[in-house]
Amino acid sequence: MTISAHLFVLLEGAGTADKQAESATLSDAESVFTHPTQAKKIRKKVTSVKRALLIGIDHYLQVPLTGCEKDAQSVAALLSRNGRDSRSRPKNFDVDTLLSERDGVITRRVLLDAVKSLFKDPAEVALLYFAGHGVFDFATENAVLVAQDGEDMHSGISLAEISALASKAARQIKSIVLILDCCQSGSAAELPATGLSLLSTGLTILTSADRHQEASATKKGGVFTGLLMNALEGAAADVRGQITPAAVYSHIDQSLGAWHQRPIYKANVREFVILREVKPRVDDEILEKLVEWFPNEDHKLSLDPSFEPDVKPGTEDEYPPEVRSRNQMIFEALQICNRSGLVEPVGEKHMYYAAMNSQSCRLTFLGKHYRRVAAERFSS
Repeated sequence: MTISAHLFVLLEGAGTADKQAESATLSDAESVFTHPTQAKKIRKKVTSVKRALLIGIDHYLQVPLTGCEKDAQSVAALLSRNGRDSRSRPKNFDVDTLLSERDGVITRRVLLDAVKSLFKDPAEVALLYFAGHGVFDFATENAVLVAQDGEDMHSGISLAEISALASKAARQIKSIVLILDCCQSGSAAELPATGLSLLSTGLTILTSADRHQEASATKKGGVFTGLLMNALEGAAADVRGQITPAAVYSHIDQSLGAWHQRPIYKANVREFVILREVKPRVDDEILEKLVEWFPNEDHKLSLDPSFEPDVKPGTEDEYPPEVRSRNQMIFEALQICNRSGLVEPVGEKHMYYAAMNSQSCRLTFLGKHYRRVAAERFSS
């Protein structure tokens, strides 16, 4: 349901969320340092740049794969732009792809140089996606993203190396995300021979399988990546249309049964990374108004027939036209919140009857959460 232009007139006056977010970003970065000179340096380093490197390798000499390059390209297309009608600008990540068929033989050196390049310069977010062979090297107790050279399928770049590079880059890159669709990738950021995770600040890891599991695939591509794309298209979006790694993991985890490969999620973050945005189910202008309509979380907003466009017989003169116009615009927004699970009627099963029978509505537990979000982010 599209909100009328009149409703936006009623709801205008949203807070300066973008400026607040920018301020919060700089504040978080500076809080890591105590010396003012260091804080000044990090202020210059923190930028709004979001970089993504997507690697797909199909053409292994010993055990060739199918669909990895296509998966990398498909994920790149999604990450490069936010969804239509999202709150943010269309452009999202600046993406680069490394594909075996197009870019020649992807050796260990090529892999290593590509990852180093991803982490080289300052950025808000740096994301690495890999689709190809992964093996667990029992000699080193570490998983390896397999390159195309080498005779034993163990040549490549280890997850320990990637974790070390990510840790080194953490000072100039606020958030680093690793998404690995390959076998035995669950040992990422683990201490060898212990199984204990060691994640640098700002690092998020999402893998398709545990340390000793194979990653399933079809002729169309990886099962994990198929679910990843479904999540990025909007299946994992919250009410505001934002998609985080944790939400992606939840979507994938729930989609795979107990007998399937088990995805792994690890994170050491102070705030979630927004991987992509799609059209919000509830606009920020409406969320902001929840604070006004519900002065406290347990408030019950009284309704009456003036909120419904269907005028109750005998009440035409009871409510002036300007009252009906205002209340009906509010009710249109409340209906949107009701469909998204933020508001529920009291004393009736449907919002329509709550209005026609002069009952009330209240915030659900989810609605209380988003009211708090609105109070913190949008209110002055």
